[in-house]
Amino acid sequence: MRSLRASLFILAFPTIAAAQETAQFSGRTWQLMGQDVKFETHLDQEAVRFRNGAIVLADFEFENGTVEFDAATTGHRSFVGLAFRVAADGSGYEDFYLRPHQTGRFDAMQYTPVFYDISAWQLYPEYNSSIDIPTDRWVHVKLVISGSKLEAYFDGAEEPTLVVDELKRGAGAGLLALKSNFPAAAQLPDVWPTAFANFVVAPDDTPGEFQEAADPAPGLISRWALSPAFPAPEGMIREIPPEMMEAEGWRAVDSESSGLVNLARHGGFPEGARQATVIARAIVHSDREQVKKLAFGFSDRGSIFLNGQIVFSGDNTYRSRSLRYLGVVTIDNDAVYLPLRQGENELVIAVSEAFGGWGLIARLEDLDGVSVEPRSP
Repeated sequence: MRSLRASLFILAFPTIAAAQETAQFSGRTWQLMGQDVKFETHLDQEAVRFRNGAIVLADFEFENGTVEFDAATTGHRSFVGLAFRVAADGSGYEDFYLRPHQTGRFDAMQYTPVFYDISAWQLYPEYNSSIDIPTDRWVHVKLVISGSKLEAYFDGAEEPTLVVDELKRGAGAGLLALKSNFPAAAQLPDVWPTAFANFVVAPDDTPGEFQEAADPAPGLISRWALSPAFPAPEGMIREIPPEMMEAEGWRAVDSESSGLVNLARHGGFPEGARQATVIARAIVHSDREQVKKLAFGFSDRGSIFLNGQIVFSGDNTYRSRSLRYLGVVTIDNDAVYLPLRQGENELVIAVSEAFGGWGLIARLEDLDGVSVEPRSP
């Protein structure tokens, strides 16, 4: 696990070949990843128990179908679930998990895509579900995965508890892994908070349907020129280092239909970096001198520059604004008024990430007299 950003909320998968050994569970062969995994009888079931780690279903690729398993938790703060369509090199996967310590809250069940070991739960708050997660008994989880859609059924429910209409990593088969992350493992060495039993997978050879992306709403900035990633400077960025603007490797990227740009989709952190920064750049053409409101959200830290001058700098990290603040990204996180001159205006946003989601979304209040295009420096 690379850093706090991964270890708090997901289990980052190194290359699958690094798995230490194999074991039989539910009639299948699994590769073990992590030291804190054991097989034993738990609550009268043959089970695999975790503190931290994962087991990867060996020699089996999955794209569409149904996955079912039983899970039992102690209620300790942990993240318990299934990674699916896992890339063999560990660069990404779709992540479904339960949060037993959040039982009854809106985010007790979550889905997030993972790109380059960077989770994105702060970017997709719509993919949460409120459930009660009982402790010290088995609950049944059924996941129906087809194309871009995920339906999760919890504890025998006839209707799905969570529906994801747009799985973010797109088409492609990958590996399956049961996993658990227990942040307090060092402080509670005798606690094994997670168990799985009765794993069943039924692949469906019928190609799944993928939702066609809608066009972004008017005013959303849907295309940006994006720099390569750099190790994040300490603290807030008050000016753009020239080496970031002059670097090779800039490219034009499209947002999702919501206007959100999941920056991790376009590359991971530089090797060895625990935090990273990218620069998003666009040219705003204005037919006259005027002022436009720009609404925006970002994660985790962001600074906005217009024509070389800083006009905003802010912090949207987890717990940055209150003890319970999650750092979720929405279009209404912040706003600034841009004094546009006639002709071309350079809009630059520096976005730094620590953990939980690396993203950007921005919308001009209207497009009267303006147009926007991505352009590299």
